[in-house]
Amino acid sequence: MDDKRAAFNAIDTDGDGYITADEFKRSLQTSSGKVSDSNAAAIVAMADDNGDKKIDYNEYAKFVR
Repeated sequence: MDDKRAAFNAIDTDGDGYITADEFKRSLQTSSGKVSDSNAAAIVAMADDNGDKKIDYNEYAKFVR
């Protein structure tokens, strides 16, 4: 498994194949301290190409290049 896939899977805590703002926020809070709901949502929105308010693996891989 490549590093991007491993990182994606670590953030996707419910294993549904998508990263939500809540999952992203939890992953950042463990490594970066406090993250607001609005900041987590804004970061997800930047990576969310199709506007479904969650990040699939392809969107994630493109975003973290």
